[in-house]
Amino acid sequence: MAALLCGVHALAWADEPTSLVNRAGEQRMLSQRMVKFYCQVGLGVVPAQSQAGMLDSMQRFEANLDVLGPAAKRTPATAQAYGRLALAWRPVRAAAAKSATPESARALSRLAEDVLAAAEALTRAMEEASGQLISQAVNLAGRQRMLSQRVAKAYMLRSWGVDSAAVREEMAAATSEFNGALALLMARPENTQEIRGELQDLALQWEWLQSAVSAEGATSYRLIVAEASEAILASADRITRLYDRIARR
Repeated sequence: MAALLCGVHALAWADEPTSLVNRAGEQRMLSQRMVKFYCQVGLGVVPAQSQAGMLDSMQRFEANLDVLGPAAKRTPATAQAYGRLALAWRPVRAAAAKSATPESARALSRLAEDVLAAAEALTRAMEEASGQLISQAVNLAGRQRMLSQRVAKAYMLRSWGVDSAAVREEMAAATSEFNGALALLMARPENTQEIRGELQDLALQWEWLQSAVSAEGATSYRLIVAEASEAILASADRITRLYDRIARR
């Protein structure tokens, strides 16, 4: 898991329209990944790595905010969306500093929903401002990163006893959306042989995660879910960067 964390963290971004879409989209993922790691800390799932992953997610979120701020001034829509995201982040940052308990995890997850919604609005605004059709693929592939973390986060919450109809619906909706988006990505006309290969790998990793998630009540599957979600994240991130690369040709 540590290698995957470092690999994703080491991404270098250029101030290009599609890269800004990508970076804004990454904020969606980080909102869910941070809560996932917070739960893993409380559950004792590779606690040292989970603590490091949570801090890494928060630092990357704030680094992205620093880069997106000037870029968001380009249009009124992106500026408004960015302001909403920055405002929603403040209570999440404060809540994440508290000791991990089921109650604090529930509260953090709820706050993170506001961040996710704001990040989605900013990503869509950045996509529209880019004026490039390939930005649709960048956005769609980038959203898969978030959905993988959202499924794993919901699993960890339920595993910790933070269960409700809303959490179960969240997991089911994220799973359905991931499946639909994967089919759309596989059908995109600009897919290269490399992208098609990566998408096939992503589909296999997704099956692995779904098998672990479906084994409800088996706490031994927590580590598998944790590792599978990071593997899917790394794979989806590679696919997103490949679409971003097409825009630079």
